[in-house]
Amino acid sequence: MFQSTQTIQPSDPPKNAIVALLLSLILFGGVGQMYLGQMKKGIILIVATLILSCIGIGLLIPILGAIDAYMMADKLQKGQAIGDMQWFWEN
Repeated sequence: MFQSTQTIQPSDPPKNAIVALLLSLILFGGVGQMYLGQMKKGIILIVATLILSCIGIGLLIPILGAIDAYMMADKLQKGQAIGDMQWFWEN
């Protein structure tokens, strides 16, 4: 479930890294990933944000999601393909 099964290719025009960052930071932590085409990962982050918000640590997910969305968008802008479940700390 947490391994990439699809590859997301860079688009023309490329996805904007700042837009991806802001979407994830402001909207539940996973919307930036969905903007990039990482639908499964985006849904997981949104659900995690909602669940962890109930115990008071839900703000961590949007911050990590924003960093991840920015770095994944940056890879796409540089012409590199990314996996649908690839995270910023992976190659």
